[in-house]
Amino acid sequence: MSYLKKILFRFFIFFIPIILCFAYFEYELRTQHFVSSYATKKYYLEQQLNSIETLVLGSSQTLNGINPSCFTSKTFNLSNVSQTLYYDKRLTLLYLPKLQNLKTVIINISYFSFFYQLYDIKENWRDDYYLQHFGIKYSQYPAFRINNFSAIANYQLKHTLNLAINNFEDADAKVILQNGYLPKYRSELIIDSTGLERVKIHNAENFAKRRKEIEADLEDFIMQLNDKKIKIVFVTTPVFNSYSKFCNKNIIAANTNYINNICNKYKCEYLNFFEDSSFTKLYFYDNDHLNNKGAEKLSEMINLILCIKPK
Repeated sequence: MSYLKKILFRFFIFFIPIILCFAYFEYELRTQHFVSSYATKKYYLEQQLNSIETLVLGSSQTLNGINPSCFTSKTFNLSNVSQTLYYDKRLTLLYLPKLQNLKTVIINISYFSFFYQLYDIKENWRDDYYLQHFGIKYSQYPAFRINNFSAIANYQLKHTLNLAINNFEDADAKVILQNGYLPKYRSELIIDSTGLERVKIHNAENFAKRRKEIEADLEDFIMQLNDKKIKIVFVTTPVFNSYSKFCNKNIIAANTNYINNICNKYKCEYLNFFEDSSFTKLYFYDNDHLNNKGAEKLSEMINLILCIKPK
């Protein structure tokens, strides 16, 4: 064997275990159910598609704020952290053909719902997860990017190694209940200064050019659900006054007026709890998220309202 062949053979022997290790990581990241909240949501959702009657959409405010176990109808919470209306729509339409018993869709409208697409902000890495786990690609997502093809690139090597050590189970994903709800049992510091900081973060992510685009996309979603005779209920979850007092009142008014106009046009319903004073600090996890006790209270209120409405 020539010297060059020996060198190539040694390189081959050295890299084979690394290649096999990476292949194993790729497989586990793509097939394990608790590797991320996205994989967990998909797993639980697909187990229940035939029985779901009410679907809850939205960001973390509904992820932590609406508990399906408090509804009389079979309900699943498909919300996720920072999930935008763009993905609310496409997740629903992706599974709609199999949601044969779906009667109601609850759509979360937050202070920041019309501010941005994930692509615009620091959390744009979440686009990768929707593509990997659901095959949903944001319209401006690059056609050629390593994340398009590699789960390790999505999860990053350090996080992948941490997952591998923990049997490819993410601690937060394991807390998600089978109905899709993620309860919060404790509370963080809820004061004016932390509320102001939270509002500042949201205001800094306000891309005004996106508003008309998001509104048009949402209206198309409403029309498609209407065509299927599916009831649409918009919900704005409660926030504590340490958050609401710092919000831009013009933005709140614009959001409210737009949703009310949509409801009048398409016969939808809007349940706005944004400044509901019955939700005291006891019910909050932080300035703009409910804890488990608050989620139960809100969910029972929504369920009661929906149940007493004439069919």
